[in-house]
Amino acid sequence: MPSAADDRARALAVAQNFGPEALDLNRRLVAANPADAGSRTRLARCYLQAGLLDEAEAEYREVLRLNPRNLIAAGGLEAIEAQRHPPEAVSEKTRAARPARVRGDGAARAAAAPSSLSPSSEPVPQSFTGFGPGDFAELAGCRRGEIQARFAPRVIDLVRRVNALTSSVEIAGIREAGKRQLFRVGRSDVHPGNAHWYVFNLGGRWEPQCNIGMYAGRPVGNWLRIGIGFNVTEDGADSERATGVTQVRDYFRQFQRILASPRRSLLLGWMVKENGRLEYEHGGPRLEIREPSQAATLVAGIDADQCGWVFCGKWLRLDDLDEAAILSDPVLLVRTIDRVFTGLVPLWRALHEIG
Repeated sequence: MPSAADDRARALAVAQNFGPEALDLNRRLVAANPADAGSRTRLARCYLQAGLLDEAEAEYREVLRLNPRNLIAAGGLEAIEAQRHPPEAVSEKTRAARPARVRGDGAARAAAAPSSLSPSSEPVPQSFTGFGPGDFAELAGCRRGEIQARFAPRVIDLVRRVNALTSSVEIAGIREAGKRQLFRVGRSDVHPGNAHWYVFNLGGRWEPQCNIGMYAGRPVGNWLRIGIGFNVTEDGADSERATGVTQVRDYFRQFQRILASPRRSLLLGWMVKENGRLEYEHGGPRLEIREPSQAATLVAGIDADQCGWVFCGKWLRLDDLDEAAILSDPVLLVRTIDRVFTGLVPLWRALHEIG
């Protein structure tokens, strides 16, 4: 049974607080149980935040000795390597011209500015450093008209990293031979909703979408989704809407035919591996649909002319300690997106047989 110290260390980690209290707690937990990989990864993160790279590396390597498949430790070693050997130093002049990054943790955000300040009064982060509790709180507090201005720079930075992945290049090439860029990287390509933003691949409005999106606050909760979606509504002012609606519904019917055939395993195997969930219409994952086979059966029976939005994929929840660690670590999150997209490739290829 977890001790009070362990509960407190976990709570600090969820809050992205890896300061002196967390360092002391996790040191004591590791001393009491050297095989506790969770405490060791938290201790390594404390060392990393304190700039003690050698100590952080030692803890991550010990975690990998205990469990060679631990993604948090592997990502931590990559982060250490990036700090020791940055790709190119940013000039002081450029650095001074950039607005300061308000950290994604709630404690740091609270210390940086009075609680009465609205999100629009805080500096806009220009680079992607992960999504912590503060980022979700910021999105929950943003008016829809503010979301692009506040979130587009960091989302574009994330998307540029995703575009460089081998999986993204392969998916882009399946859609159109010779293409290498999966996502656009303009501010207008970060689409706002109510406490929600999303991006999708080139051409995706009237085609299957490789989709990444973020929800925050009530009623949906704090989630990041990664996977495949279909927007089969007639809504919007997109060009070529008349032919586009027909096209996307044809793709969706191809998806349904796959789900009604033995090739449904292309979706089911991927969903099982990623603990995938269905989103039907909008409103976040359908948590009551626990089995991928249930989701496949439901989707296969939908009337393509009447539904609006269908999404299948991985959902990362801020309230889950392990998933929060992935969300807050840019290296781990990009690696997770790469794994999800790699698993999606066979289904994506089957969908594009329609063309």
